[in-house]
Amino acid sequence: MSFIKLSPSRNVSIALIAAPLVIPAIYLAFLTYNISRSTKSSNGTRYPKGSLHRLVQRHGENQNIMPRKPASLPDGVRSEDSDWVLTYERVASVSVPLRSLALSHTSTLSCSPSPLLRAYTSGAHVAFASTPQAILIRTLVDTETKRTFETNWIQSLQFEPGDVVNGAYKVSYCGQGNETGSERIELMIRAPPSYKGPVPNGLILSEIVLIEGAPAGSLPGQSAGDDHIVFINETWMWRKESEKPTLVESRVSGWMHRLMAGWLIKKGISAVSL
Repeated sequence: MSFIKLSPSRNVSIALIAAPLVIPAIYLAFLTYNISRSTKSSNGTRYPKGSLHRLVQRHGENQNIMPRKPASLPDGVRSEDSDWVLTYERVASVSVPLRSLALSHTSTLSCSPSPLLRAYTSGAHVAFASTPQAILIRTLVDTETKRTFETNWIQSLQFEPGDVVNGAYKVSYCGQGNETGSERIELMIRAPPSYKGPVPNGLILSEIVLIEGAPAGSLPGQSAGDDHIVFINETWMWRKESEKPTLVESRVSGWMHRLMAGWLIKKGISAVSL
């Protein structure tokens, strides 16, 4: 048996060729590991009654039923008798000690989100504006809409109904969430007037949930009487059964989307941390 000897220069050439593939793979593996330690996710699909797919709903870990539906979800989609295929994706952070955040949690019953929820949502959207998806959207809209991708624009938003961020997301609801001590912002996917391409049916939401002084040890790293916050990102998309599966339904694109959602949660938390 003979062995092929590679010269030092050939070794360098091979390394240079492989680097563009190996480096992103290593980074992706690190990112996946890092996000999996700090978030948990679930997902599922509700098919119309009578559908051949009705019995193959997918649900992620820690959740066997679909979360309570967002307030902004159209009535025709919300109904259990709906003929729309409805898919959700939910990513939640591990609990974060309230004392580690730069802003305290103050509940609000108005249409204006609390400073904590607003700053968290702003931080996540500033991060999203730098992603390839946002950059692509930005190339397809007019100059006026391009402003909604700018950091100054995003950080100045109050995230009240009617506000637009990152071109295609319009605030449709803000107020109490589905749990006691929760608060959320919902944004519908809306194409700007200058955009003429296909627009998916969907919405995204950001939510914070206050967990007040649970007994010591019930949450990782918690001391007796500590208050914690859980940060949540949900994506809801719907389509007719005859249409192509949405982004969050596909196994590969759904996994990538959940990974990005986890990354955005971490960016949002960073924006409100001490």
